[in-house]
Amino acid sequence: MSSRRHLEILHYPPARPLADMPPLLFVHGAYVGAWCWEDHFLSWFADLGYDCYALSLSGHAGSGGREKLDHFGLGEFLSDIARVAAPLRQSPVIIGHSLGGYLAQRYARKHPVAGLALLASVAPWGLMNSLGHMMVASPHLLLGLNQFQWHTGAIDIDPAVLKQLLFSKETPRVGLNAFAARVQPESALALAELMMPQPWLSWGMPDIPVLVLGAGEDRIIPAADVRATARAWRVEAEFLPGLGHALMCDTLWEHAAQRVHTWLRQQYAPTG
Repeated sequence: MSSRRHLEILHYPPARPLADMPPLLFVHGAYVGAWCWEDHFLSWFADLGYDCYALSLSGHAGSGGREKLDHFGLGEFLSDIARVAAPLRQSPVIIGHSLGGYLAQRYARKHPVAGLALLASVAPWGLMNSLGHMMVASPHLLLGLNQFQWHTGAIDIDPAVLKQLLFSKETPRVGLNAFAARVQPESALALAELMMPQPWLSWGMPDIPVLVLGAGEDRIIPAADVRATARAWRVEAEFLPGLGHALMCDTLWEHAAQRVHTWLRQQYAPTG
């Protein structure tokens, strides 16, 4: 794939820059694009003084290549992150959600990053545990997730299933409809690659600051995977009660944002 393919990059510069704070690079999960960070996270963090960037991976949202979506593998998505991160004034903290968290972990193994915030992230070895968990615990939700692959409009996705799959109980119908109207199919190649067991990817993680946040009501990523991801990075897993998997779009989104903000200040704010 050509490295000159257009990538959609959203930039929210800080209102009052925080001293010595690295830029934040937000990487979305499957079936969405950079827009999933735009309603809440990007403006919220920029208002607090963070220099915020979010990209849409190739074939997603406003980035080029939608007609070739199923040809994009994880390698292409990692190259997308590198294209955005390389020109930044310093190595970013990557904030990755779900698939984006998996990509952030892979990226950090070979490229300099200031740190990682992994939100409801796919584990370093991929999706096999998650798939097995959903097949046993909630097969109807697995079917609902698969509907995204043939999604043609909001009417195709049952709002009740969407809420149970991705959101907290407090999320209103209008929020569900807005999300459903923008989701898209995911790369079949990337999903197939995520299903291949890769246990070695949980070994030898670099020594960088990492925050691992699980969603208390996550129906996609099992708590065991969140804890195992944290162990791979030699940190403790944390869980946010009440939040669904799509925590950055959830009505309780600020709970996640505030925890990330607190962690960032603890790690990077000057002391003394």
